[in-house]
Amino acid sequence: MARNREKPLGVDAEIYDADLYDGLNRFSDDLPFYLAAAKAARGPVLELCCGTGRLTLPLAKAGIDITGLDFTSPMIARAREKARAAGLKTRFVRGDMRRASLGRRFRLVFIPFNSIQNTYSIADVERVFAVVRRHLAPGGRFAFDVFNPDLEYIVSASRRVRLGRMRFRLSDGRRVRIDEHYRYDAARQTGRVTWVHHIGRDSFASRLDMRCFFPLELDALLRYNGFRVLKKYGSFKKDPFESASRKQIFVCELRPRVWRG
Repeated sequence: MARNREKPLGVDAEIYDADLYDGLNRFSDDLPFYLAAAKAARGPVLELCCGTGRLTLPLAKAGIDITGLDFTSPMIARAREKARAAGLKTRFVRGDMRRASLGRRFRLVFIPFNSIQNTYSIADVERVFAVVRRHLAPGGRFAFDVFNPDLEYIVSASRRVRLGRMRFRLSDGRRVRIDEHYRYDAARQTGRVTWVHHIGRDSFASRLDMRCFFPLELDALLRYNGFRVLKKYGSFKKDPFESASRKQIFVCELRPRVWRG
């Protein structure tokens, strides 16, 4: 498998192979939540870290005026290919969510699928929030989801290798098995994940680091970057957020008189 030289935010390029991405990410439990948010926005929508259009395209099919942005060329190329096949004129833009400037504002900006957890430094998180502020229309909403860190999982996962952590088939029928090696970097609040991919007779390793955001930390980051949290859920079914929640799901607005950096 050819290695793409682009390495978005420190992640190995194989993770961003469009075939692997689509084979691995076939879930849709977050789709009703983001579709409802997009319909409630009553205006244009921007999805940051759109990947191959897993959410973008269903929202477009539902009549949402949506733009998808992603850092990696293979993801954008696959998303455009899917859009053409579906007869959709959805706009896909290659860009970095830390620096993007699209020249328009949106009624909803959202970052799905834990994607902000691939932003490791406080400075980069604040750059992302600044991009969101610049692109939000008056009265607009900002929504995103991340994991709620589970300390028991962090400890237990660091003590073992999970063989056959994921199994699936690619679109061409090849079987994929992924073994997972996990360790937690406490100084960086980052889970260091190494996946060993077994595809047919070939094997290779790739790395995916995920920054952990603890609940009160994330509340504070939003507040001091100009956002007011309107809703915080623990699931895509809008269950209240609590200690045992697997997810942190936010719906925010700009605080009054915030500087648009």
